[in-house]
Amino acid sequence: MSEGPGAAGVIVGIFLILFGICITLVGGGCTLMILSFSTSMYQDGSWMLLLLSLAVFGGGLAIIWVGFKLMTGGFKT
Repeated sequence: MSEGPGAAGVIVGIFLILFGICITLVGGGCTLMILSFSTSMYQDGSWMLLLLSLAVFGGGLAIIWVGFKLMTGGFKT
């Protein structure tokens, strides 16, 4: 029988989930903004900005996943 998560794991998990949601929204918003101005992507080479915003979006999703695992006791603290 395994023990549930401790108080610190729950608090850190909630913080990581909230932080991950903010980062995901920023990365997704930047991605949508860059894609909405797709005509300028061919002129000024903003493909790197698109890749950066997609990486931020993916990083936010990963932070949410880690926060959820901490809250449910998937990782040991």
